[in-house]
Parts: sequence; C-alpha cells; structure tokens
Amino acid sequence: MSAEVLKLKGTLALWMCLIAPLTVTALHVLQLLASDLGKRPVPAADDAWQYFARGQLTMWAFLMLPLFITLQAALLAGLEHGNRQWKYLLALPVPRHAHYLSKLFALTGLLLLATMMLAVLIPAGGMLLSTIKPQTGIGGPIPWRFIIDSLAAITVAALLITALHTWIAIRWRSFTVSVAVGMVATVAGFLLAQSARFGHWYPWSMPVQVVAGEGQWTGFVMQAGVIGGVVVALLGLWDFRRREFD
Repeated sequence: MSAEVLKLKGTLALWMCLIAPLTVTALHVLQLLASDLGKRPVPAADDAWQYFARGQLTMWAFLMLPLFITLQAALLAGLEHGNRQWKYLLALPVPRHAHYLSKLFALTGLLLLATMMLAVLIPAGGMLLSTIKPQTGIGGPIPWRFIIDSLAAITVAALLITALHTWIAIRWRSFTVSVAVGMVATVAGFLLAQSARFGHWYPWSMPVQVVAGEGQWTGFVMQAGVIGGVVVALLGLWDFRRREFD
C-alpha cells in the first residue's frame, strides 16, 4: 500500500478525485443558474436543500461514479501494464495476493477520497447558489446527515463494481478493453436503472438505487455491494494467483 501511495503522487488518478466530484457540482450549479425559475413559488429551505443535494447525488451515482471507477481502475493497473512491471513485481519476496489486494484497496481509497470531496462540494455549491440566486430557496442549515448517509450508502453499493473493475483492469493489459467494458456497462446501467424489475440487480445501476424512488432498495444494494464485492475480489485474486504475466 505504501508503494501504491507513492506511485499515485502527482498522477491523473489522484487529480480525478477532485475533478470528478467538482464536475458534478459545477454542472449542477450552472444548470440551476441558467434555469428560468420564472414565477414559481420559492420552495421551503429544507425542501430546496434536499432537491439540490439529491440532484447531485443522482448525477454522481447514475453516471459519474461508474465512469470514475472505470478510469481509476484502468489508470492504477496501467502503472504496471505500461512498463510490463508485473513480472518484476511478482518475482519479489512478497505474497502474490498482496499486489492484487493493494490495487483493490487503492481503488477503494480513491473512491472514498472522491466521495469525501463531493460531501464538501455539495454544501459549498448550495451556499453559492443561495447567495447568487436566492430564488432557488436554498437556505438554513445544511442537511449533513442526508448527504453523508446517502454518500455512504452509494459508496457501499459501489463496492461490487469496484471489485469487478479491479479484476478486469488487471486481467487485461489493454487500457482500451478496461475502459470500453466500463463505458458499455455504464450505458447499459443508464437504461436498466430505470427498470423497477432489474435496476437493483445490475451492478452498475446499484448505486443510484439509493436515491431512486423512495430508496426502497437501499438495504438490498448495500448488502449486494459488500457480499458481491467480496466474492468478486476472491475470484479475481484466485485468477491473479494462477495467471502468468509476460
């Protein structure tokens, strides 16, 4: 893990932990600034905060989060694939599983870092809007509990796709293969997430179920994220330990 942290310093992977959540907040704030609210009644402060936060959480879980995990997994694995370092690393007196698990934990750490950034950016964006465009109705205390609880549930639900993309990115040397799988899966998730029957079963649409509807599938997708993540991590580790790298 110490080696992974050193390799991440100054890389795009680390910067993406700021860029991805900042993009979500900036786009949502700009959208509301450009909206003509007309003569609509100003909503209550609590309702306005909930609407604003939920909009960003949905955008994050629905689209940015799956793409973020896809790119980060490919970038992390590319540090070794690009210079064909796997053969050298696996010759070191370190257990094979340590290399695989360090990649998985590094990706999970990057996900947590980006999540914490979004937890700060959502209130910052709301306060900016309350100053520039008070017609949005945003004001009063920040709904920290709603934001933090929702982000925590979304992150837990995303553990399955985190494990899947770690396996895919390490298994195939091609950066294109790793990213292509993530993009196709995310687009499919965009469609399946709207299905009441299949949305909560599809790994890439599980995170958005936390803020979809009444949140009735939150418990299910969190359990699936943890259990599925552990199962996929073990399968990926088994595959990694038996595979030979050129």
